[in-house]
Amino acid sequence: MAAEGCYLVEGDIDNWPAGYTEPQKQAIIDKVEQIIDKVTGTHWCATAFDIKLNGNNKNRLFIPLETDILSVTGIFIDCVELDSSWWTYDINSVFLDPCIGDSMWGSNAIQDGDFYDWKTSAPTTDLYYWVETIAGTSTVNRDTAQVQVGNYCVRLDIDALNSQAGFSQKFSLYRNRNYRLFFKYLNSIAGATAEFLLYNADLNVSLTAAGTWTAGQVYVQIANVLAWTDYSLNFTSHPDFANYEFYLGNFAAASSSIYFDNAGILTAGIAAIASDLTEGIFPRGFNNVQVIGTHGESSVPEAIKQAGIAFAKWENDPASEAAMGLMKSEKIGDYSYTNMITAEEDVLTGIDKVDMYLRHYIKRKAILMAT
Repeated sequence: MAAEGCYLVEGDIDNWPAGYTEPQKQAIIDKVEQIIDKVTGTHWCATAFDIKLNGNNKNRLFIPLETDILSVTGIFIDCVELDSSWWTYDINSVFLDPCIGDSMWGSNAIQDGDFYDWKTSAPTTDLYYWVETIAGTSTVNRDTAQVQVGNYCVRLDIDALNSQAGFSQKFSLYRNRNYRLFFKYLNSIAGATAEFLLYNADLNVSLTAAGTWTAGQVYVQIANVLAWTDYSLNFTSHPDFANYEFYLGNFAAASSSIYFDNAGILTAGIAAIASDLTEGIFPRGFNNVQVIGTHGESSVPEAIKQAGIAFAKWENDPASEAAMGLMKSEKIGDYSYTNMITAEEDVLTGIDKVDMYLRHYIKRKAILMAT
């Protein structure tokens, strides 16, 4: 694989020494781009940042970075991540939506909670994002007659021996954060019941009907209903693990059908994180707001690229580019000298061509000279 950096590629430099390996070329490119960043005081490439700030009781928070914000991948309030639909950003700040409201819920940790996606090849009754478990002659089926949300719901047809039929999905949640588990369900006959399981196999811990955690693989039985019913359970994710498995299936439902639709696990309402957020403002505090993303220049000027090429060529062969010294001339008798430039600070890298390009992009004093 050819060596490349943020704006320099191996092919830009035409004087690589014979026998140079790709790692050696990559090291030169990385060194040159890093030095140019330091000399100009600018991150020309996208550079990761992870910064903590004081909440300011406003909906806009400025990020003190040397260059523009290129992306924001996460905002945390008191170590709790905000859903990405609650905020946005520009080149130097992040914003909260002033219309969030305390009823807002975040994204669904479950994929295909409305059971839209089924395998296109036979059998078409197999769910795509869920893993089906069956025994005996019990089956998991796609149903269109009892749909509540979208195009399909799931129908479990349970045999006379009450053999197992169910489906599960694995996913991750943030630790120690508020969530809501929910789904719709319906029994075809009186007395039949279903169950669910929210489980972590590593620690052998399950969620109870009270929304607490208990040891073992413990299923929660769901009461019989003969009309579509919404089940929901608020809980706090476990502080010690992030990976879970969610299962829906039959408990005691011989010779009957059970229907499920619109299942999910949502991040908690924003008010559960901080009441100030319901008004779309960052709550006051010391280092209570954490912002993660990248910053840098949205485009790299051609002059910076040419400086990098000249610098890399000089690294390969110092004779390829003229080096700049401080002294223009000197006289030995009654010793005296004349500077070529006004001060040592005017030397950026010490390479004439490179400094010519970089001088127009300096944001602060040069801090490094090539040797």
